[in-house]
Order: sequence, then C-alpha cells, then structure tokens
Amino acid sequence: MIRFPSVPHARLKLAATAAVAAVALSACGGGPPSSTSAGSDKLTIQFTGPPVSLNPALASTGGSVVFTALAYDPLIYQAGDGKLVPDLATSWQYVGTGNMVFEVTLRDGVKFSDGTPMDANAVVGSLKYFLSAKGPMISHLGKIASIDADGTNKVRITYSEANPDAALSLTQYNEFGLVISPKGVADPASLLKKSAGTGAYTFDSADAVTNSSYTYKKNPSYWQPSAQKFQTVNVKVIGDPNAVLSAITTGQVDFAGGAADTAASAKSQGISITPAPYFNWSLNLLDRDGSIAKPLADVRVRQAIALAFDRSSLATALGGDYGKPSTQDLLPGTDGYMTNDPGHGYDLNRAKQLMADAGYADGFSMPVITTSILDKNTTISQAITQALGAIGIKVDLHVESTGMSQYSSGVASKKYAASIYPTAGTDMMQFYQQDLAKGVPQNPENSSDPQLEDPYQKALAAPTDAERTNLYQQMSKRLQDLAWIVPIYQPQTLWYSKNVHNVAASAGNPNPLPAAPDPALAWTLGG
Repeated sequence: MIRFPSVPHARLKLAATAAVAAVALSACGGGPPSSTSAGSDKLTIQFTGPPVSLNPALASTGGSVVFTALAYDPLIYQAGDGKLVPDLATSWQYVGTGNMVFEVTLRDGVKFSDGTPMDANAVVGSLKYFLSAKGPMISHLGKIASIDADGTNKVRITYSEANPDAALSLTQYNEFGLVISPKGVADPASLLKKSAGTGAYTFDSADAVTNSSYTYKKNPSYWQPSAQKFQTVNVKVIGDPNAVLSAITTGQVDFAGGAADTAASAKSQGISITPAPYFNWSLNLLDRDGSIAKPLADVRVRQAIALAFDRSSLATALGGDYGKPSTQDLLPGTDGYMTNDPGHGYDLNRAKQLMADAGYADGFSMPVITTSILDKNTTISQAITQALGAIGIKVDLHVESTGMSQYSSGVASKKYAASIYPTAGTDMMQFYQQDLAKGVPQNPENSSDPQLEDPYQKALAAPTDAERTNLYQQMSKRLQDLAWIVPIYQPQTLWYSKNVHNVAASAGNPNPLPAAPDPALAWTLGG
C-alpha cells in the first residue's frame, strides 16, 4: 500500500550514467564540513513509530527505511531528487535485450561493520537471504529466477519475467539492495540487536530504548568517511503531531515529519518545511463484478462516482496550502502520468445522469472499509463518503483501527464493495503490482482487462524509456475509462527541519535520508 525527473527515466541510461557518476563520486575525498556550530556532531530526527524491523529483509519502505539505511548502504542509492547514484555498486546495466538479466559491478575495498570484506559472494548471499525471508518488500522486486556471482566483483540477477525497474529495486527504499554481511545472514536474529552492514553508521541495541529511541554511531570502517557528517544519529519515536511540533520548535529534534494542521505554526516559528507528493488518496471500487453491490458492475456507475468529487474544494478543506486535487491514478512526476490529459473532472449533473441511465437514479447502498491508522479520525474517509451522498450512494463505513494487516485482510475478504486508502508508486509498473495485479489484497476479485494487460506486458520489455512511458500512459487512460480506482486527494508529505542542510524530497523520492554515499548529498547541521 504503499512514489520517483523521475527514477524510471534513469533506468536504461544505466551503465553510462552510473559510470560517470562513479568517477565523480570516487573523486570526492572531502566535501563540505559537517558544521561550524556547537553540538553538530549529533543529529536527532523524529519518526512516527518504531521500526517494522531492524533486519532489512523484514523491514518496510517509506520513511521507516531510516532505521535500516543508516547502517546498511544499498547497492544503488536513490537521492532526494529521485536520481540513482552509485553506492556499493559503481555501475550497472542490463545484459542482452528484454530487461531479463541485470548486472552490477561492485565497489572495491568495502568492509562490513563486522570486518568481513564485501565481495560478489557476500552480496549474492544477502540477496538470496532477502528472498528466502519473504518480508514485506518481496513483491517489489520482480520475478527473480536466479542470482549469481560473476567473479569477485560482479553480480547478475536473472528474471523469469522482464523487469524494467531492476535498478530501482536495489535502492534503499526497497530494502533489497541493503547488503547484509555473511555473519548476519547466518544469524538473522542477531540483526535485531546489532547491525551487520556497510553503512555510514552502526546500530547496537545497547544504545536503544525499544519503541522510543534508536542511536546510530559513526562506522569507523566506512568506505567513504567524508560523507559521515555526524558522530551519532538518534532516531526518536514521536507519533502525535502536536508533540512533533513541540519537539522541533524546542530543539529536541533537528528533523521531523510534519502535518498540514501544524505547518502554519511551524513556519511562524522559523521551521523550514520541505513538501513532497507521496500518497494519492483514492476510492478503490473493489466489487467490479457486482457481487456485493450490483451497480458497481456497470461502468456508468463507476464513472458517475469518479465525477462526483469536487476535488479542489476537498483538497483545500483537508490539506490547506499543502493539499492538492488528484485526478489520475499516478501523480505528476511519475512515469505513466498523462501530462496532456486532465483526468477525472467534477460534474455532478453528468454524474446524476449516468446514475439514472444505469437505472440507479435513487442511488444505492454499499459497504466500504477504511483505516484510521492512515486516516486519523477518518477525516478523509468521511469527506469521501459525504460526497458520494450527492449522487444517492449511502455508505456503510467500516473503520479498521487495530492494524494494517487487519485492514489488508478486510480489503481482501470480499465483504466490502470498496476501500478507501492511499495509493503510491513511482511508475505504472509499481502501481500495477501493488494495486491491480491478480492476488494482491486491493484486487480481491482478480479483475483483469486486456487493454491493461497488453500494454503492461509490452512495457516490461520495452527497449527504451520513451516506449515504456507511452505504454504506461495508455494504461493510465484505460484506468480512467474503467474507473476501478478513483483518485481524489493528494496530500503533501511535509518534512520539518531546523538548521539542517541538503534535505531534498520529490515525487521521485519523498522520503529524505541523512546518510548518502556522496558527501554533497549527505545532510549537514549548522546555523
């Protein structure tokens, strides 16, 4: 359930771009000083909850990746602007045609924090362990047939189905590329107590207070010492938005995740705000065959629903200056967004006429599931259900508050005609795999459409970015016509910082990180 110009456009410029960047990176012996202010040896950042896991193979994505990426460098680093940067891999490329075989060349002289040298066999072992662990990010990796070492410094991944996003899968945000040492792979339980990566910092549970505070210390054997800007990085768990505001304004933390309803206060107190698009709140019409709510089997009803939302007014009411209307299933800046198509509009009269044409002028009732874990106080969900009332649709809203796994189970249970949730994805491939593919919770009826499947399969093996983007846009247009998933509201993810430099976020990568392999990208702290 869980966005990246855009990361996908970097995919096939792989070898040349990576090689040039690698030369520049290897030449960076210094970089800017970490700070000139007192106390800059320590960076304190906030996250909304404890880590899903401190083991990369069992961890998740989004902002929570900070808990693993501080201690584990990825093969390929994804910068704040969404571009791909050499890290443990100095270059990468597809071998042959069809996006079926992907090869990375490893950096020489890198050691794990436990002293073990990193080589191709170690990387292969880490990647294979990740697959066997079957963690939450497993569906983001493509269909992998084999992983093999080619000598001591090359690793090849062979896919059973074309994968145009191989490079992206090896970044920190998919966790797969975060390389674990052979000792850590042999004893996965130890990773919850002590990190075993090649990252700029190391973690030891002796320095942590579970569910409250996690401290990372400078790794003395890090391969790029000029990129280590702090002696320690402390991650504090603070969930309440008002408590976060207090922490950032009083100096308890240097960086934090903000909220639309505290942004004005933060700005007035001199806090820097970095916005980035991320979630795309949508109404997923799950019951496309009408087995729960018969009217949803009629495309006219689904199109009527798509026309029933005054998205601009909703965005202003829900997000103020940091809310935007969403009219397409992908957000601007992602691969597959239709730049020359306005997407779903607002036309209440047309919506009512479509309902009447389909035989439902008086409306109908349908059960809908949402989650208060992502939609605090169900503010967004209530706004969506209220708008549906304008065309006579009565919603029986079930709010799942116990956990995201329970919500996903509810979505997949075939008890609900629709779900309210935020989609996300860096391109159409990721959106498809997370929300449209057969077998995923958000497609409980395994709905399929030839006019989606055909361009999708062609896009996987497309030889150029331009061809792939065109195919993705065809899929976006077809999704608009089908109105299976109705996009409504795009909140901006807000990041608060105080005297922190080099914080960058974008549609390509909305989750900034303090650590980077390039000293010019690593955060610094100072007045």
